[in-house]
Amino acid sequence: MLSLHGLIDSFNQWCYQSPVLSVLRDTKLGIPAVQTAHLLGIMTVLGTTTVMNLRLLNLGYRELSADTFLPQVWTWFRRGLFLTLIAGFIVFLPDPVRYAQNTSFRVKMAVLAIAIAWQFTIFRKQVHSPPSASPTAKTVVISAVSMILWFGVGWCGRAIAFFG
Repeated sequence: MLSLHGLIDSFNQWCYQSPVLSVLRDTKLGIPAVQTAHLLGIMTVLGTTTVMNLRLLNLGYRELSADTFLPQVWTWFRRGLFLTLIAGFIVFLPDPVRYAQNTSFRVKMAVLAIAIAWQFTIFRKQVHSPPSASPTAKTVVISAVSMILWFGVGWCGRAIAFFG
């Protein structure tokens, strides 16, 4: 039976010996193409999160019915998140050891996990509750945490290349 360390070593060996991942790692456009998809997903996540936060804070989109508006925005949010996660995993696979040793990457993964949990629990509940005439302190805090977390994921992602 393989230990966790042995399992990780086997996974790393597979990543470095896989012909498909070798194409990504060794071609000039492989990783940039996948990173483009990753960035498209990130832009969709940030854009839809910003739109939902504007509505939550009564700064925009008030004239649109929540029953039609929010399901559409949530659908695009989930699509963007799915694209981001899949493309990000594909970027990770060709060189998992380098990413796993990168402090910025590890922080990004932790912030991402917190952001996803926040978005699908506390934030979602608040966004779907009836809007008040003006934002409450609770609403402002929930919105601020949402934006800080999602932009934090992006900032940590950029830091991977610069800080290690």
